[in-house]
Amino acid sequence: MKKIPIVFTFDKRIILGAAVTIKSLIDTAKPDTAYDIYVYHPDIEDSDVKEFGKMVEGTSHSISFEYISKERFKDAPINKGGSWTEIVYYRLLIPELLPDYDKVIYADTDVLFKGDLSEVFDIDISDYECAAVAMEPNNENMICHKYFPENKNELTFISSFIVFNSKKMREENFVSRMYETIRKFNTRLKFFDVDVLNITCDKIYALPYRYGVFQSLYYQDDWSTSYEYSFLKNVYSDEELREEVKNVVMLHYAGKPGKPWRRKHIPADYKECLDSIPKKLKKFTFRDIRKRLFSKV
Repeated sequence: MKKIPIVFTFDKRIILGAAVTIKSLIDTAKPDTAYDIYVYHPDIEDSDVKEFGKMVEGTSHSISFEYISKERFKDAPINKGGSWTEIVYYRLLIPELLPDYDKVIYADTDVLFKGDLSEVFDIDISDYECAAVAMEPNNENMICHKYFPENKNELTFISSFIVFNSKKMREENFVSRMYETIRKFNTRLKFFDVDVLNITCDKIYALPYRYGVFQSLYYQDDWSTSYEYSFLKNVYSDEELREEVKNVVMLHYAGKPGKPWRRKHIPADYKECLDSIPKKLKKFTFRDIRKRLFSKV
């Protein structure tokens, strides 16, 4: 049995999305893959923890929850009143939070897994601090991300799926360096954890795009109107993108038309997984309901 540690970080506002993500992870695991799932959070109720536990009952997988105070990032910039709170920085603590692991996977909770993660976990990143999916060239002409001259990477990487070489990151004091980046760049940070990761770490391995396929490319054949394609095409050829989308492992619901559970018409593959999670985890927030009422898709 292959044990793979994987971390999710979320709060009570995205219980439903997280439940679908974790259920899809379990459902797509190979028979010899066992996920040790760790959730770091600021406010998840014990009753919800119990419901998440039901999803791994009778399987080779495990799940545990640990409280992390938002005070650990009280001086970090956030999007007040929005989606990007202190929690976006939690993933950057992983090397410290799980000292018994040399390698750990992190994934966002607005994703649907389409395949097993053993192959990506086995990639040799011994010379790198971490591995992530590249988004666009790192230069003054970036379309989506903010350019930092201090960022020494040739490419800009997204933080929705990261394989941490935790052993190397601990040896190179990544967590301390991360806090220093937050302190130094504070008000200049635009995408918060994304910016901090790219600025702090200049040893990032580029994962295949299949580990971060955007919904705009997955659900439509004509990419010409896709905002995401406008910058992805500067890293990947059309042929590469078609091949990666075809072999998608993690489908990311970033960008338009928004989170799937907030739409009038939920994509069939997402709805199938949503319908299979425990009923008590189908928690639509007021914001979810409002967005769904005004959704045009």
